[in-house]
Amino acid sequence: MSQIDIAKLKRGGYINQSDKTYFTIRVKLIAGNITSHQMAAVSVIAGKYGRGYVGLTTRLGIEIPWVTLENLEHVKEELLAVGLAPGGTGPTVRPIVACKGTICVHGLGDTQGLCSDLDKAFFGREVGAKCKIGIVGCPNNCAKAQLNDIGFMGQCVPKVEVGLCVGCSKCVSVCKVKAIEMMYGKVKIDTSKCIRCGKCVKACATKAITVDKQGFVPYLGGKFGRKYRLGDRYEKLMSREEVVEFTGKVLEYYMANANKGERLSDFVGRVGVETLIEGLK
Repeated sequence: MSQIDIAKLKRGGYINQSDKTYFTIRVKLIAGNITSHQMAAVSVIAGKYGRGYVGLTTRLGIEIPWVTLENLEHVKEELLAVGLAPGGTGPTVRPIVACKGTICVHGLGDTQGLCSDLDKAFFGREVGAKCKIGIVGCPNNCAKAQLNDIGFMGQCVPKVEVGLCVGCSKCVSVCKVKAIEMMYGKVKIDTSKCIRCGKCVKACATKAITVDKQGFVPYLGGKFGRKYRLGDRYEKLMSREEVVEFTGKVLEYYMANANKGERLSDFVGRVGVETLIEGLK
């Protein structure tokens, strides 16, 4: 098989293994979710066409290894029959990663829903180089927002009504970054230390601390690997709808101005995040 054929297959989610004979089929999931029916079907497919097991990818997908070239189309047909499909490689927007913020006690936004929105809008788009998008629901940062080309973090900006504070200090005890103190029996938040986790809001029984704003904050230009770069934080709180619109603008500007084969993270590192942000206006 020629190198061109191998490259074409890889772009479709069929990855030639190190033995150069068998293929691993990458199955894309949305936010790592799969139904029990689909899971059962994947199990059958792996036993029928592979060696009876599957692997999990770092981007919350599934891989079925040890499939022969002759069986690739058969596997694709059986995956499509249960609403799954191979894919997720090449110079495209890769499978979008999201934490379980939608149902997690720490979550500050619907990460699963946002992941689905972004998947529908951008997954598989040809962008000249691989592009990774990650979503986390809170500052615990389980899915490492800053290590994606585009990352989003759930945030909750607290607001204090001093007159409602009874000086119970519950907010002080739950603040792990020590951004809250009691002064003259009333709560005071040091905004320079606050990481916007929202714990103080949940702890306050008198509603002296409430939500001022809540949404997602973007990080731009991150990546991990041989060379890593932490994404630059853009101080703008966005709604779920604004995140999708913003992501589209970032990708359009990147595609119009990046060098051939230049990853978004490398583009941001080269021109600076300020240039990118200015270009989005």
